Amino acid sequence: MHKIIPFHATVFIVAMALPAAVNAETLPKPVAAEPVPVTITPEVAEDAPKIERDNIIWSVATGLGYDSNAYQAPRASYVDYSALPLGTNPTVIPQPKSGFFVPYELKADWAKNRNQGGRIIGSATADGNLYLGAGLGNASEYNMGLHGGFEYILASEGKYEDTLYVGALIENHKRTYVDHDSGLGKTTTLSGRDISGLYNHVSYGVEAKYKHNIGDIDYGLNGKYTLNDYENPPGAPQQDHSYYTLGADTSIPVANKTSLNLSFDHSVRDYSNRRSRDAQALLTTSLLAYTYNTFGATLRSRLSPDWLVYLDFDHTLRADNNVGYGDYQESRYGARILYEQDRFKARLALHHWGRDYPKGFAFDVAGQAAKTYSGNVLKLKAELKQTKDTALWTELVYEAQSTTDLRYDYDRKQVMAGMSWAY
Repeated sequence: MHKIIPFHATVFIVAMALPAAVNAETLPKPVAAEPVPVTITPEVAEDAPKIERDNIIWSVATGLGYDSNAYQAPRASYVDYSALPLGTNPTVIPQPKSGFFVPYELKADWAKNRNQGGRIIGSATADGNLYLGAGLGNASEYNMGLHGGFEYILASEGKYEDTLYVGALIENHKRTYVDHDSGLGKTTTLSGRDISGLYNHVSYGVEAKYKHNIGDIDYGLNGKYTLNDYENPPGAPQQDHSYYTLGADTSIPVANKTSLNLSFDHSVRDYSNRRSRDAQALLTTSLLAYTYNTFGATLRSRLSPDWLVYLDFDHTLRADNNVGYGDYQESRYGARILYEQDRFKARLALHHWGRDYPKGFAFDVAGQAAKTYSGNVLKLKAELKQTKDTALWTELVYEAQSTTDLRYDYDRKQVMAGMSWAY
């Protein structure tokens, strides 16, 4: 879901890819190119201190939206070079689906001070999109998360603190694996088995975060380890895997009301029963493991009391730890502009990204063009405070993706409006 209110301080995006060839049966089409974890600096109030709380804070946001391409259907007909048997090369005519949906997000944060040295904290979230109307049910999605642990106060200076958080998490993610051309749930090619639940999974694990927030230079360290348990329907490759990430970030003043935020993340996805592939799109004997190294930089500048600007850049390298068919490099850059005055605030964000697979082929068929992706994402959001605890909001999102693999060449527009409550 495109988040409503509030914006999260850290975004972890699950990265997944599906081979065209599997042990038992071959799937009709692989999943679209996977998103990559990005390290863009969160949008926060300038010089916002950490304030101690001993209560529950909750927020709810919902509304109504219109989606011009609910299943990310390709923008034009194409020749499918991956269709079985190979060489038949049928022409596919996509059937885009549009309609209305209800975006929603619920969040509760709880903190209980135990003593001068720390506090117990926890959070619960639920968000998703509920699509309305015939033929749109497979576009609905749902996410739930529970996080909790102990935050140690290592040092304090006024309302600013150095803290170490150690806790546990459990998350549940549900979405339908669909055929982008039709919006129907995916089935295996040979037997027609339903594999639409391929990506439904539960994650559980531990996480830790250290934040130094005293002095001119802020910095932090973070780590996370999770086990991801998927439904694994028969006839589809198993998706179960462990995931860990280690990261560091810092904020350095470079001029008056301007700072440079740098970050680096190293993460690994280690699959327990899924094989790598070679340049001929055949399975190999090695179990699949992806290693990601991501560097991010954001220049943040307060132009005036009303205007705040972010310039973003991040670069990711992925290695498949085998013959390199799944290796890629991705760069993403763009800008965010925030305006706030009295009861009104607005946000405009525009980012461009590109991803290249040096050993991959379009349609995952040897002899086709090199596999490349690029895209643009535009987001415009406005919010008007009604009372101390309520606000009206509206948002426009435009996505366009271009690729040599024409199965995933699409554009999409979403328009949303609604109300939020925070107490």
